[in-house]
Amino acid sequence: MNLEKIIQIVNYILQKYNFTLNYTKLLKILYIADRECLRRWDFAISEDTYCAMKHGMVLSGLYSFITQKAGGSSQARWNSCFEENGYDLCSIVKESCSYDELSKAEIEILDEVDKEYHSKDWKFLVNEIHHNFREWKEVGEKKENSSVEVEKKEILLSLGKSEDEIKEIISNENAYRKCKDDLQG
Repeated sequence: MNLEKIIQIVNYILQKYNFTLNYTKLLKILYIADRECLRRWDFAISEDTYCAMKHGMVLSGLYSFITQKAGGSSQARWNSCFEENGYDLCSIVKESCSYDELSKAEIEILDEVDKEYHSKDWKFLVNEIHHNFREWKEVGEKKENSSVEVEKKEILLSLGKSEDEIKEIISNENAYRKCKDDLQG
């Protein structure tokens, strides 16, 4: 996961809510955006992993940062940008955050998803949207207060991708990651 990109994604959405938003709603919106990006273009905006929890699908890495469980220098970097106020996540960086990690297509999806669900509360997103995702139904409704990892393959299957398409998508992601690691290493 690219922490700087996650910070930009979160701040981009928070700006639409005067830089403060219920973090459950934030997690639901960002999962929907990732899912839509996977449906359209075969990649996720967040580059995160996923889990099913009682209240729907969650971006696992982002959830770890919000709940202060990521640790280390990455958690410190996150904490320099955001703070919690009860159940709200608030931006510290506000307008000073750049969005250079986000493509026009990613911003377009974030805008579309926010426009569709801006006026909805987190309970609506959980009960009417997330609990109807096939990938959540298969594992999430059996979970009370725990989480279970959901592979990207399961999400892609839920979106109607074929086994061959999924193999190609995963192969391309792995090649991209290796290339990126080689360039940074």
